Amino acid sequence: MVSKKTAASSVSDIKSDSSVTEPKKKTSSSKSKIAAPKSTTKKEVAKKVVPETHNVDVVGEVLNVKSRNDAKKSSHASKNVKVNAETPAIAEKSSKTVLANAKRSSVKENAKIAEAKKFAEMKEHPADVDVINETCGQDCCGGAWCAWIHAYKNIFNFKGRTSRFEFWSFMLINIFALLLVSLGIETLAPSTIALVLTVLIYLVEIVVYLSIFVRRLHDAGYSAWKGFFRPLLISWVLTGIVSFYGIMYPQSHPENVKTFISIASLAVVLLLVYGYYGIKTFIAAGFFEEEHNANVYGAASFIDDAHKMKSLRYAAIYLLIIILGYLISLSSIFYSALEALYSY
Repeated sequence: MVSKKTAASSVSDIKSDSSVTEPKKKTSSSKSKIAAPKSTTKKEVAKKVVPETHNVDVVGEVLNVKSRNDAKKSSHASKNVKVNAETPAIAEKSSKTVLANAKRSSVKENAKIAEAKKFAEMKEHPADVDVINETCGQDCCGGAWCAWIHAYKNIFNFKGRTSRFEFWSFMLINIFALLLVSLGIETLAPSTIALVLTVLIYLVEIVVYLSIFVRRLHDAGYSAWKGFFRPLLISWVLTGIVSFYGIMYPQSHPENVKTFISIASLAVVLLLVYGYYGIKTFIAAGFFEEEHNANVYGAASFIDDAHKMKSLRYAAIYLLIIILGYLISLSSIFYSALEALYSY
């Protein structure tokens, strides 16, 4: 058996050997501290300078970009020069259009100045406008009766102009004249003579109204045939033909009701078209503004404020008479229908 002293001595020898061979922990830690690099702070990083090689590279790239942009600009400039050299006609056309626009604007300005001077002279001398007219000279006195007589004097004139004042003067006076003439024919003349006279008066009045409407549309600057009287005449003729056929068809074919209904509906549609163009022509002739300057149909007349107010007054009286006449006729029809119902 081994004694305790020998075991203790062996253990102490082992410890001494290990202390010799193994280095101390303190020395190793100190060496590691010396070998490890120091941690850099944010300030030290900011103070670091970029190497010169990087600056040289950036400057080179910037110079390359500038050279490319200069090359592009020079190429675009050369293209524009080529286009301008190849197309001189376009430049000449543009210069011509500029000159034409300048001339038009100057002409418009001169026309406005002349028109303003004319209106100023008319306001200074309104009596001259009432007495002397540019279209009919000394024949027109500026009154309603003179305008009515002037309309019958120009019964076959389809090329001139008629002002709104002359138009409404004729329309207002002529409605009373026709009433008096019709009453005189019915009371004084026999039946056959009355019929002949009414037919002649009807034909004359058609020509008079047609001519004054045409001249009034010319005064407003419109062609009377294209947009007004041509569709009005076509719809009127078609309405008359279809209406006549619708009246005669049931007598020959009383059993075919569907065909009669279709003919009647077509006649109603054509009548509406005729009424539309009739109202359109009446509104255009009565209320459209006249052209103050001379046009292809002649010079303007009665364009002062006094005659405009008179024409508006005559138009209001004429329309009031027409409305009252329609109301009286409708009331008479309603009254006769009530009498027929009561008698039945």
